[in-house]
Order: sequence, then C-alpha cells, then structure tokens
Amino acid sequence: MTGLQDEAHAALVDLAGRIMLTHDIDSDHAMRLLSIDRAEAEDMIHLGRLWSPVGVVRAERLRLFINILIRLEWRLNHDSRAIRHAMNLPLDALGGAAPADRFGGSLEDLRELRSAIDTVAAPTIKWWRVGH
Repeated sequence: MTGLQDEAHAALVDLAGRIMLTHDIDSDHAMRLLSIDRAEAEDMIHLGRLWSPVGVVRAERLRLFINILIRLEWRLNHDSRAIRHAMNLPLDALGGAAPADRFGGSLEDLRELRSAIDTVAAPTIKWWRVGH
C-alpha cells in the first residue's frame, strides 16, 4: 500500500471517529462495521486511529458509513439525539430492520442502507411570521 493510500485511509478513520464523537454515537456500531473490539473502536472515536490495517474493503465500509452518518446529519438537522435514535429505528425500506442492524452486513447491505436513510422521517419545522 502506498503512503498516499495510508494517508487517505487514516483520514477516513479520523473523519468517522470525529462524526461519532460529535454525536456521541455508540462504539458498538464501529465494532460491527469493522469487526474490531471495543478498545480499538474507542481509539477510533477518541484518537482517530485504528490499530489494525484498514485495507481496501474496510476503507469502502468506512466510506459508506461516513456517507450514512452525513446523510443522517443533513436529514435530521445535526440533532445528535435524533441521529442516535434514528440508528435504532426500524425502517420500512429495510424490511423493518434498523440501520444499526445493517452495519455488520455486506457492502451491498451498507449500500442499501445508504439509500434507505432518505426514508428516515425528518423533523417538521414550523415557521411563523413575526412583526407584520
């Protein structure tokens, strides 16, 4: 693996950890996603690094995970509590499975999950006109 790939993989690990830390997302999700133990998942979240090699397949899993998390952020207006709740909420688009249930699945499962995130119920925002 080239130094450039190592840097790119390290950036993916760091970004995933930062998003998880920002929203206080449970390390169990990273454990299932990457088949790592709790200590390594917590290092990913708090230190932005993994002990084991990332490799091509793990890098793709991280890319999909990051994309899923970013989609949830946008959909739920960066509401950390809503994001954590949505991770465990059954979705019709997943046949009643929750997003968190798919993190340990195949790359195809993660791709299906990425598309299903668009079906998460977004909060309704009410606007009032004041001063007219």
